[in-house]
Amino acid sequence: MNKRTITLTTLAAGLVALTVVATQSGYSRLSAYGYVGRAKNASMIVDMDVARYRGTQKFIPLEVWLGHTENRTLHVDRDSFTLTDPSGVVHHIPSTKELLKGYGPTLVAADYAYIRKNPDYGSMLYLACVPIPGVAFYANPDGRPSILYDHVELPSRTFFRTLIYFPNPDGMSSGTYTLAFRDPKSRTTIKIPFKIPWVGQ
Repeated sequence: MNKRTITLTTLAAGLVALTVVATQSGYSRLSAYGYVGRAKNASMIVDMDVARYRGTQKFIPLEVWLGHTENRTLHVDRDSFTLTDPSGVVHHIPSTKELLKGYGPTLVAADYAYIRKNPDYGSMLYLACVPIPGVAFYANPDGRPSILYDHVELPSRTFFRTLIYFPNPDGMSSGTYTLAFRDPKSRTTIKIPFKIPWVGQ
């Protein structure tokens, strides 16, 4: 093998190594309103498209995909997600009762309808995974979904897509939000910072 071949091989190996590092951790933009965050072989997508229209509401909706290809199980429930707002306050997702009282069933149904009509670009990231249907932390008032499935165990090579809500005390803030997923059982943490381009601001 000549010197040039060795140099090219080394360069190629270095590029592969950089690619692996880039896909194993950190976050990046995936679409106009979506970002993906990674932690080893687990990944989460957050899309704030529908949230853009809810800046004056007490709660904001976020569309989320979560999946992994690790040889272990991810555990997901209501306590798994937090949203840090631009003022630094950490919020947990509200109960169904709190959401319906402060936001209303009409808006929840409209949010579900909005994300249903949008292209499901996030699932393209999980082509090697099996989808887990019916994951819903909030029942849709129009009956789709009509039940809650808010505790999820994700075996290797599975993913789900769902809608979650968080309090919105700052209104149309131009600062940075950070969505975090934490599973102490599998020691998995994913964080995604993003800004929301509010409609009407």
